[in-house]
Amino acid sequence: MQKINDVFEDAIGQESVKKTLSVYIDAYKKTSRLPFLNFTTQKGGGKTFFARKFREALERKDGSKPPMLEINGKTIRNATSFFEQVYPVWIQNKAHLFIDEGHNLPNELQQIFLSVFNIDKNPVRTVEHDAIPYTFDFREVTFCMATTNQEKLVEPLRDRLRDIAFEEYKNEELYEIFYDSMENEAEIKESVKEDIISTFRGNPRDAVVKADDLKTFISARELKTVTKYVWEDFCKTMGVMKHGLTASETSIIKALGERGSMSLTGLASVTGFQRGAIQKDYEAMLIKKNLLKIDSKRELTKKGLDLARELT
Repeated sequence: MQKINDVFEDAIGQESVKKTLSVYIDAYKKTSRLPFLNFTTQKGGGKTFFARKFREALERKDGSKPPMLEINGKTIRNATSFFEQVYPVWIQNKAHLFIDEGHNLPNELQQIFLSVFNIDKNPVRTVEHDAIPYTFDFREVTFCMATTNQEKLVEPLRDRLRDIAFEEYKNEELYEIFYDSMENEAEIKESVKEDIISTFRGNPRDAVVKADDLKTFISARELKTVTKYVWEDFCKTMGVMKHGLTASETSIIKALGERGSMSLTGLASVTGFQRGAIQKDYEAMLIKKNLLKIDSKRELTKKGLDLARELT
């Protein structure tokens, strides 16, 4: 059985990801080579946290550790800016390049990466851009990226990358992340645990943000215990809505509660939201929370109808 690297000791959840990354860490110590990795998960899903932990554990055959160069994909405007600003630092420092939000990379650069990452048995690749040759020696440098939208990567490039796909976090794991983030600032009564869990949106960032906000709230009120009353007061004061919904998601619940089932076009007309935004940004969470069901039309579940009545 694969031993999980100690660097992930304080990471909650994602056991499969930890095991996979631990294999690559062990192999890197022997070969100083890595496949091209792509961390894929929803926003706030922990991809950047795990990518940084992964880099911390990388150690070459000679015992040295590669420095990490972290870049957000949306800051790379075009291929020229990559070769002028990122490439020299990456290559000269023999670094581990991590590109966050890799789906924002310009298409021109993605096409170049197709050639760069097609190393076969030769770890050294040379490509030209604006008639200038650029050499990549993957015996000395490594690469990984993270994305929340794989569909924006050109398909051949997706095939070149080794996916590190994150699992959905369990509610108990999210509560553990929330509880640890509270840093013993207050006693949390067991009776309020399920109320707290019900507001989570399925990712650790949300749990950490709620813990930080709660710490600020109880500090301002000079409280040492979180009861049901305190939690309800916190939610009301800090704008944490029922089930952790956003104002836009709540608007959809209200619209369907008032008018009954509707087509996507009808719902867009009533709420003023774009059809694409409803499908991409709002419906997934409402379905996840068992508030909405979609057949030929959008319709509230019993739980959704109960919430709609509460909101009126």
